[in-house]
Amino acid sequence: MTAGAVPELNAVSLGGANRRTVLFVHGMAGTAGLWVLGYAFGLVKNYHVVAYDQRGHGLSPAPPCGYRLADHADDLERMRRRHTDGPVVVVGYSYGGHIATQWAMRYPQSAAGLVIVDTPPLPVAAPDIDAMLDGVSAVLGGDFSPSGGFLDPLKDSLRGDIQRRRRALMNVKARLDVLKQTRFRQEVLSDQPYSDAAFQSIACKTTLIYSSRAGHHAYARRQQALIRDCGLAILEGEHDFVIQRADAVAAALQAFLAGLPDTAWRHTAAPAPVES
Repeated sequence: MTAGAVPELNAVSLGGANRRTVLFVHGMAGTAGLWVLGYAFGLVKNYHVVAYDQRGHGLSPAPPCGYRLADHADDLERMRRRHTDGPVVVVGYSYGGHIATQWAMRYPQSAAGLVIVDTPPLPVAAPDIDAMLDGVSAVLGGDFSPSGGFLDPLKDSLRGDIQRRRRALMNVKARLDVLKQTRFRQEVLSDQPYSDAAFQSIACKTTLIYSSRAGHHAYARRQQALIRDCGLAILEGEHDFVIQRADAVAAALQAFLAGLPDTAWRHTAAPAPVES
């Protein structure tokens, strides 16, 4: 794929397209599959659910560039337009929460609601990117010598999986190795924290769902203080509570969706964008 080309991203769509749409954004090194079993099947009775693989992830192509948050937000908006012509609720987990936030700032007329799940503050730390691209790739290949950061608990949880699900995990390793050949690292590291004014520009109803033990509460409270209509729920668990406590996270999401007014799902005039 040439630089500047718009990739056709892989997506899973469940439920009637005539229903209100909930669009899921996975975290760094994740895939759309995170959302299907734990979340989508519980929503399809009442909602149209879409989850997609970001560029360079899952079954989506990995272009040489286009990995800044603004690029991801544009991809997200193209995904919305591909599946519906009305506003949507976007749910973003971890780094996907930054993509969802950038999208809500950039495309306010498209946002019926915003759900941010355990997103850490920007900027992303270089050691974390390197641990993902190099350390996680090595661990998935069966080399358990890399250590530190989130790698140690990850190694413990993956030892058995690497033997039982080697083919699937080797596919993840292959995708990480492809990302290393792009500008992913440089462009992710170039994104800077959002300004107060950028958070204040978010016009849609927002909820923050954070784990009790991942350590991002100060950032969560900053968002809550700046976004005009923003709730915060702190649930017991680690950063992987989206998997380990999917029922609790899904219940918080369902409560947010149930509380959205009908007017949130209607197009409104777009205010002027604010620099992030």
